Amino acid sequence: MNNQFFEEARRSDILGKELISNLLESMNYNNISFINWAIDILKIIRTRIERGDKITDAVSGVVYDKKTFEAFVKEHFSSYIHSQVFADPKKAEKVYFHLEACEGGYNLVMATSSKEKTYKWISSLSERFSLVEMIATGIVYVKDNKTNTYTPFISGAGKYCRYDVEAGKIIEL
Repeated sequence: MNNQFFEEARRSDILGKELISNLLESMNYNNISFINWAIDILKIIRTRIERGDKITDAVSGVVYDKKTFEAFVKEHFSSYIHSQVFADPKKAEKVYFHLEACEGGYNLVMATSSKEKTYKWISSLSERFSLVEMIATGIVYVKDNKTNTYTPFISGAGKYCRYDVEAGKIIEL
């Protein structure tokens, strides 16, 4: 994200309207990069307040102390972000992400539930191994049921494969 905002969070005694707006807007995106950006900025501000810096919110006019800043974060951000900024790291809330195809790759997007599936079962090869498809990419993996690990299924020609449901077969990419 914008280095100007990091510098503002690190050095300025006034959190500008643009920074506050961007922080609040980050809640509209469930993308991991936006979430991590907001957490990083909020942690910088929290640290400065804890060391005694007087930081004013240009939008509300509030001069933050520990209590008012935590209230601001709790009111305007998700419980996950609040826990990452204020909780003991051992007690911080855990959140899950899923892959979503985008131009040039995949975005990590916050899952609505920890129960969202990443893989779809195709077939059991034996008691120990199964073929599964990563839902976001369509790539076939071999799941080791004993160790709960996944390895891409690579063809004899060294290519990744996808599963064609209609044809009922694995196809090289």
